[in-house]
Amino acid sequence: MPAYDYQCQDCGERFEVRMSIAAYSAGTAPSCEACGSAHVARTFTAVNVLTGGRGGASAAPSCGSSGFG
Repeated sequence: MPAYDYQCQDCGERFEVRMSIAAYSAGTAPSCEACGSAHVARTFTAVNVLTGGRGGASAAPSCGSSGFG
């Protein structure tokens, strides 16, 4: 189940809510966990992404065979 980040517009509290995609798509909005306000806004959090660069995962999966011959 996806987690969505919110920030209360009244008290400034930041919190995470897990809800189904169907509930989120239907417009279900959580209340602030600290003050109970329904005046909350969704925030976005940066995520780490591994690439094929230095120190990251390989760009092409290795299956132990070159596929030739």
